[in-house]
Amino acid sequence: MSNNPKWLSSKEVITTAKIKSCELMHYRMEGKLEFKKQGNSYFYSKESVDKLK
Repeated sequence: MSNNPKWLSSKEVITTAKIKSCELMHYRMEGKLEFKKQGNSYFYSKESVDKLK
């Protein structure tokens, strides 16, 4: 899934948006980020991440 440029892994989001993993979790729980869970990994919509910046 991380091969798809529309979806970013947690690590990519943390680096791109310059946020901490704790903040990422809060944004996810507050519904500020569109995400998909695949196995134990979360993938975030690039569009929703861009809106955070």
